[in-house]
Amino acid sequence: MYVLLALLLLTEEPIVTFTSPSEAVIQIHGKKIKVDTARQIWTVDDPASPTPLAARQQETTSQDISQQQAQKGAEPKDENEEPSYGYELVNLPTPRRFEKNSLAIHFTHRFTQPFFTKDSPPDLFGLDSFSYSGFGLSYGITDRLYARAYRTPLERNVELLLGLNLLRQGKRIPLDAAAYFSVEGRDNFSERYTANIGFQLAHSIKQYGSIHFSPIISLNSNVDEPAVIFSSSSPPNQGEADNHTVAFGLGGQLNFRPTASLIFEYIPRVGYKPQPDATISFGIQKRTYRHIFTLTFSNTQQTTSSRMNSGFGNFGDLRKGLTIGFNIYRRFF
Repeated sequence: MYVLLALLLLTEEPIVTFTSPSEAVIQIHGKKIKVDTARQIWTVDDPASPTPLAARQQETTSQDISQQQAQKGAEPKDENEEPSYGYELVNLPTPRRFEKNSLAIHFTHRFTQPFFTKDSPPDLFGLDSFSYSGFGLSYGITDRLYARAYRTPLERNVELLLGLNLLRQGKRIPLDAAAYFSVEGRDNFSERYTANIGFQLAHSIKQYGSIHFSPIISLNSNVDEPAVIFSSSSPPNQGEADNHTVAFGLGGQLNFRPTASLIFEYIPRVGYKPQPDATISFGIQKRTYRHIFTLTFSNTQQTTSSRMNSGFGNFGDLRKGLTIGFNIYRRFF
């Protein structure tokens, strides 16, 4: 186009009229060429063409820009929208879905020496202490159904889990929801079994973070006693309260970067209590497409469904039981 303008100006002496300090009209060969030096654009007013070529190009460009701006501001489709949180906060599971045919590993590591005591600095704040490491595999059977196997060295406990994603937050649905059923067996799944039923609810607050509620019912969580669902010879609630646990997992996530968050969870419970205090945990989580790393601080080293609510130290003396650890999630495909 700029070559055409130069040829027109060379073949005939043009008539130039300035309509403003930044705009001029050039008349040549029966055509009017409008030049805007401020916006650095020009258009050709040709009587034989109702819509000049340059004007059509400028109109098309404006439409493309408008469409791009509209797409940037548009809310993504519900089926393509992924939450900003990971598959666990610290120990508490979340309703984030596993994609179909995806295979991933879960690795947990918990040191045993308290982090905030006077004896911890010489031992590198507990990093020199003994630790418990758990390992698990998860597989997305469909986009909603998934399976998981997880083992921890504490009691050589193995947990087998089957989960289902129920809801995904979107324009008309205010939260994500999922549920799972799992069975734990001690001594490599050979004795003292516990059944767990868990529900996960989460609401994402735009790009700022999310809030979570994850209740877990553990049947026969007191594995050192015979399983008693109901006994007419025992006082009311004695057998059930002493052998089963209901935990109420509460958690939150605050994003300080698009893929990095501060996380917190608190898990009070009723019924059988393996340890005297509720679990209190917090940490920092970093996420990428296929990798999630979480630096954790928690008053428990237990990470299975029936034991993650077992803490040492309440809010008043939390420093006595708070230890450091980390979680790693890695998806292969």
